[in-house]
Amino acid sequence: MAMIRKAMWATLSILVLGSAAPAERCERSCLEGVLSNYLNALLAHDPSKIPTTPDVKYVENEQILPLGTGEWHLVESFGKYNHTFSDPEAGQVATITTVTENGVGAIYLARLKIEEDGKISEIETRITRDPGGFELYEQRGQPEAVWLEPVAPEDRIPRDALISQTNKYYTGMQGNDPNGDYSFFDIECNRLEDGLQTTNVKTGDPYGHSNDTAFASLTCEEQFQTGFLGFVTRIRERHYPVVDEERQAVFAITTLDHNGTVRSLPSVNGTSSPIPPYFETPRTLIAMEAFRLRGEKLYRIEMTLTEAPYGQKAAFPQDPPVDLSGPGTNFTTYPIPCDRVCLENVIGDILMAIRVHDHTRIPLAKGIKYSENGQFLALGDGLWETLEAISWTDSYGAILADEVSGTAGYWGISREHTISGQLSLRVKVADGQITEIEANVVRAEFVDSRGGTETLMRPPLPVEWEGNSTGDLDVTFQEWVGEAEILPDLVNAYFDGLERHSSEGVSFAEGCTRRDNFVQGNSTCAAQLKGEGEYPNGLPNSTTTVRERRILVADTKRAVVLAIALIDEPANGPGPLSETSCIPGTYMVPQLLKINNGSISRIESAIKWLPFGYTTVWAEADTKPDSSL
Repeated sequence: MAMIRKAMWATLSILVLGSAAPAERCERSCLEGVLSNYLNALLAHDPSKIPTTPDVKYVENEQILPLGTGEWHLVESFGKYNHTFSDPEAGQVATITTVTENGVGAIYLARLKIEEDGKISEIETRITRDPGGFELYEQRGQPEAVWLEPVAPEDRIPRDALISQTNKYYTGMQGNDPNGDYSFFDIECNRLEDGLQTTNVKTGDPYGHSNDTAFASLTCEEQFQTGFLGFVTRIRERHYPVVDEERQAVFAITTLDHNGTVRSLPSVNGTSSPIPPYFETPRTLIAMEAFRLRGEKLYRIEMTLTEAPYGQKAAFPQDPPVDLSGPGTNFTTYPIPCDRVCLENVIGDILMAIRVHDHTRIPLAKGIKYSENGQFLALGDGLWETLEAISWTDSYGAILADEVSGTAGYWGISREHTISGQLSLRVKVADGQITEIEANVVRAEFVDSRGGTETLMRPPLPVEWEGNSTGDLDVTFQEWVGEAEILPDLVNAYFDGLERHSSEGVSFAEGCTRRDNFVQGNSTCAAQLKGEGEYPNGLPNSTTTVRERRILVADTKRAVVLAIALIDEPANGPGPLSETSCIPGTYMVPQLLKINNGSISRIESAIKWLPFGYTTVWAEADTKPDSSL
C-alpha cells in the first residue's frame, strides 16, 4: 500500500509541476552559500556586499522597507543556532538562527529568493525579540539531528504532497474543531515554539498566556483533539516557499488572526477557563515555522511568532485580493448637506452601531471603507465584534465636526470585554451617507501571571497605560469658542518640532500642557518637545522621522484639531540606548490639539507601538522610513 501511495504522489507531482528541470540551478551548497553571504553582509551592515535585482523587495516583520534599514543597523553577532532549509527547484533558501542586537538576544529568520542569474530578488525576514527563546535555542546549539538527515529517495513524498500535508496543520488549527481528523500527525510528533518544547512535556507549566497546565503534556494530535486552539479564528496568507524534498521539510509562512470573540478555553486539565486577557481584543500573529515529515505525517514542528496590527496585509500576498469596501445599506437618513448637528449625530449613531455589533442600522454608502489602526477590515470585524462600552462627553470624551469637509470626529474611552482603550474616530459623510470610517484604538497594555495584554516582542514605553484611571479630559477640548482659524501650517510646524526635538518655530501658548497616555508631564509643551522633563512627549528622545502627518478633523467652532502621525524609532542612535530605544519601532500617535489665538495650548495624545516602518492604508507614497537611517 505504501508503494501505491508513493506512486500516486509521484504521478500527481508530474501532472501538477511538470517533469522538466532547468538546465542549471543553484543546488543546496549554492543556496546555502548565498545565505551565508547574506548573513555576513547583514553582520557587516553593508547590503552592497550581496547581489540583488534592481527591484529587490526587502521585508522585515511584514513591513516593506528600504534595503539597508531596520535590522541592517542592529545585528552585533550571530549565535550558535542555525537551521537552514534549501529548495533548489524553487531557488529559495531559509534559515532560523539567533542574533544579538544592541546587546540583547533575538531569534532571526530569513527567506531569500535567488534568480537564475544568482541575484536575490526577495528578502523576507522576521525578528522574534524574545530573549528567553534566544537562550533556549543557544542551549540547543543546533537543530535536532533528524531535521538534517537526507531521506532515501524511495521513502520521500513529492513537494505537492509535502505542502498538502503541512496545510492540514493550519486547516486543523483554524477554529480547531475537537472532532476533526488529526491523523496527519505522527504519533511521535513534537513541536517547538520560540525554542520551547510545547508537546509531550510533564513540567506542569502553563501553556502560553493560559493557566492550563495539562495542554503541553499532550501529543500533537491530542492537543488538536481538545479544541483548545479555537481562539485562532482564521489562518490566511498560507505560503510554503521553501520545500526541502531531500530532507522532507517545509518552511511555511502564515498569518494567524484572533478576532477576540472566543470567550473561553475548553477543558484540558479538568475545567474550562476564561480566555486570557491577551485574546480579548483582536490580534494578528505572523508565523514562520518549519515542518519535518516522516512518511506522510508531521513529525517535527519548529514555530516562531511575532505580532502585527490586527488585519495586517501580507507583504508577499498569497490570497486573492479581497474587496473590503462595504456593499452599503441602501438608505439615506442624514440631511444634505450634513451640518454640525448632523455630524455630531453621525458620531452617536456609529458608536451605538459598533456597540450593538450591527453596521446595517446606519446609512453606509456603497463602497464604504472601514479601517482600524491603519488596516482595512470588513465591516463587522474588529471593534464591531468586541466593543462593549464607550465614554461620552461627561468626563472623558469629545465630539468634533468640520462642516466644510463633511467630517466628524470622536475621542474617548472604549472597553472591549475587560480591556480598556483610547478610541478615536474620523468619519466622512457625503450625500446623506457615511463613506469612510477610520478607527484608531490604543489599548491598555499590562503584564500579569497569564501574560497580560502587552503586544508581543515590543519594548516598554516611557509612559505606559495599564488601564487604570484616565482622569478627566481637559474641559477646553469641549468648550465652544464660536469661530477660530486653524492653520495647517501650525500643526505641521508642531510635527516638525517632534521630528527635530526642538520647539523652535512652534507656536505654543504660555502655560501649554500635554498628556501622553493619560500622564501629564512636569514641564511645558515647549520643554517636553525638546526632551526635557520627566515625560518628554511620552516618546524616547531618539525618535526620528515623523510621517503620515494628517489632520483628521479640524473643528473651528471648538478650536480643536484631531490629528495623527507615525513616528519612527530606528534604534541605532549614538551611545548606549535605553530599553525603550533598543528595538526598532514605529509609534502611532493620535492626538487632540487645542488652539488658542493661533497657538497650541493643550495636547492630549495616545501612543501605540507598531513594527518599524509601518504604514497605514491612508498613507501617501512618500511615507516610508528614511533610507539613510
